[in-house]
Amino acid sequence: MKDIKFDRKGFYVVLVAIIIVAAGLGIPYGIGLTTFTHVQKKGIISIPSGKFFKLSNQDYAPPGQIDVYLSSWYGCPIGAADSWMIYCSFSPFINMSEHSVTNQVPYSNGTTVPGLLFYTFSFFDNATGKQVVFYPFYLYNLYLNRTADGFNNRTGGTPIPGNELVSTGLSELNESGFPSPIIGIITNITTVYPISGTTTPSAFLHPSSKPSKINTVMVITGSGGTWILNRYVIVPSSLTSYNPADMLSICMTLTNVKSAANNLTSTLSSAAAAPACL
Repeated sequence: MKDIKFDRKGFYVVLVAIIIVAAGLGIPYGIGLTTFTHVQKKGIISIPSGKFFKLSNQDYAPPGQIDVYLSSWYGCPIGAADSWMIYCSFSPFINMSEHSVTNQVPYSNGTTVPGLLFYTFSFFDNATGKQVVFYPFYLYNLYLNRTADGFNNRTGGTPIPGNELVSTGLSELNESGFPSPIIGIITNITTVYPISGTTTPSAFLHPSSKPSKINTVMVITGSGGTWILNRYVIVPSSLTSYNPADMLSICMTLTNVKSAANNLTSTLSSAAAAPACL
């Protein structure tokens, strides 16, 4: 039998080729590396606002499961408005009244936005053949000046200086029980990567008259990959003429709510599918 000689030059050529191919296919070859697929320019990842957007083919859910993570706060008009999208999308599969409580969120010019706050729940989605598990977590109180203190005390909690809302929100997020990759995604898309068309991450988009904070976001992950939603699908001002009782009766008849719910349902289907090349 002939000796096999190690061709160092050939080895490096093959190794470089493998790395180039892996990078081109979006394959993470570093431990713990999340492969983002946004349009990048000079290393900056641009995050779309108000739409479900695929981050990667990474699956952070257990086999046969789709995980949906919502990070919001008790007084968030965006969280309140988009809660009806969640309610209408999941109501065909589960009695949502058993897993939510009504909420009324202060808005501009003395108006309010009706909303729902959710508990963790799960259901089997016959359309995708997967178990869907929904994990909500609320960071701040109703008036954005204290930490969250439970559904029955939405105005309480520990006081937060306005200039510490971002750091406190991230600290609370780290206590959420969310998996570390999900916490990392929420942190990155709110405080690191800018919203498309700007040079500013969403947590810092507000004018100087409003404090920076961790805004409402959603992460959906399954065998088809991982999607995010940063900021609202349903415009909060479109719901200020309703109260929670009104919305529970009519939300499924409102065009903007139905359209948003259809987008969420479609994203769940995509997250349940086999991963596709990006």
